[in-house]
Amino acid sequence: EGCSSLTSINIPEGVTSIGGSAFEGCSSLTSINIPEGVTSIENNAFYGCSSIISINIPEGVTSIGDSAFSGCSSLTSINIPEGITNIGNSAFSGCSSLNSINIPDSVISIGNGVFSGCSSLTSINIPESVTSIGNGVFSGCTSLNSINIPDSVTSIGDYAFSSCSSLTSINIPESITCIGSGLFKDCTSLTSINIPESVTSIGDYSFFGCSSLTSINIPHSASIIGNSAFYDCTSLNSINIPESATVICDEAFYGCSSLTSINIPESVTSIGENAFNECFNLTIYYEGTRDQWNELENEKYFGCFNSVICSDETI
Repeated sequence: EGCSSLTSINIPEGVTSIGGSAFEGCSSLTSINIPEGVTSIENNAFYGCSSIISINIPEGVTSIGDSAFSGCSSLTSINIPEGITNIGNSAFSGCSSLNSINIPDSVISIGNGVFSGCSSLTSINIPESVTSIGNGVFSGCTSLNSINIPDSVTSIGDYAFSSCSSLTSINIPESITCIGSGLFKDCTSLTSINIPESVTSIGDYSFFGCSSLTSINIPHSASIIGNSAFYDCTSLNSINIPESATVICDEAFYGCSSLTSINIPESVTSIGENAFNECFNLTIYYEGTRDQWNELENEKYFGCFNSVICSDETI
């Protein structure tokens, strides 16, 4: 640990585990050979080894610990062998030169922040074996433009794709029931997305700052649109709010300056503060009466917008 002048090392046969922080901070280390007998790479094993360009993980390895290769900023490619079932939290975070990686079919879960800040990664294939994707897994992968999420995935963590500024489209499988907080926050190139009918809630900040998103269909199963969910989606001109919706939270559509009309069903019982602020061209079509709308407002400030057309009167 901390041997900043060490340039190479040979790990002898017979070693079965590379311990926690074993080579942490060895910033001049350019190459390393991991022998076939190694079965585990522990937490922070190669943390901050910023000069390593490539590394071969042998087939016998079954676990990669938290932050094992975090900050290996010169690492361009890595092969994860069959047999690995879990990739630890932040295992490859900050590997800013990593442009390709293979996730084997044995992996069932990808931990929090595993590839966060891998700004050179352009595409990744998630195998059918994976059932969960952790929080912030691809956060800050600014070159990522293509990703396939298989039907086997049942949960995607908060902020998983935040700041993936090159991502233009993504398919969410039917197995997902919740769009987590900040899931696509600041995905500024995202133009379209299909939200499946299985989704029941759209989390806080989920599409915050998606300035290229032009339209979105909220499924008929969704009941809650979270705080700032579509904040500053400045190109959004079309959105459908289903009959299942009951709550539109604070600042949900704040700054959606291209939105010209929105239909709000009578099922909505709560609208938060500034929900439509700075939607200057927006006409709201409310399926209830003016009295019902007044009850929704109840001294709240919904924001600057054009007008509200209720079932019995225009406000």
